[in-house]
Amino acid sequence: MKKETQIVFILKQLKEKGQISRNLCLNNFISRLGARMCDLKNEGLVYTTERLNGDYLYKIKGQKRLLKILLNS
Repeated sequence: MKKETQIVFILKQLKEKGQISRNLCLNNFISRLGARMCDLKNEGLVYTTERLNGDYLYKIKGQKRLLKILLNS
């Protein structure tokens, strides 16, 4: 999966659910979620990270508008 496609998948999940997990990404052939989240952080996305039952969960912090902008660009 191309980097741009990975970011679109991640952004859609964050917009719809407000969070994304490493295991969900691995099931969708995205093995570098941490790297893609770092790319999004550089674009201004603010999120929290937590470890939950051996999985990593990334949750956005009230930035639905930014997600819409990033998805449209």
